Amino acid sequence: MKKIFGDFDVMVKQCLVFCGLMLLALLFFGCNNKVATSEIIYYQAYDGKWDDPTINPIFLTKAEAQEYADRNNIGSELSKDTSHQYIVREINYRYEIRQINDWMNDVLHTTNCKQDGVKYVQQFMSAHEDLFMYDLKTGDLVINSTP
Repeated sequence: MKKIFGDFDVMVKQCLVFCGLMLLALLFFGCNNKVATSEIIYYQAYDGKWDDPTINPIFLTKAEAQEYADRNNIGSELSKDTSHQYIVREINYRYEIRQINDWMNDVLHTTNCKQDGVKYVQQFMSAHEDLFMYDLKTGDLVINSTP
């Protein structure tokens, strides 16, 4: 038995030292199972009078959003009531799920993950036939719950 395992006391000491080092490393570095991510910020050219995700686009830089807003606010001086009055605002999501029907047009859920949004729509599809998921960067409809 000694030929196979060597000196048992030495092996126990090595195991204790290894376990001690692992515990110290765990205490020093912590045990974090979450992936550290920085929050993504988008800049949205937003017109509060037009609550339509297809015409309130998002951009990666504030300059892009401001350029879009300036270019599309041109008519606001001539026709104050119906033209766009874009402002640039910061948001932290790319996709939004809306419930749109004759009575409401409300945002129910926002996310940066396309799969998360699709799962949300699929999860509540049986209860709602009026859920729509939009990609604010492209303005495209991603999925809806209408039959």
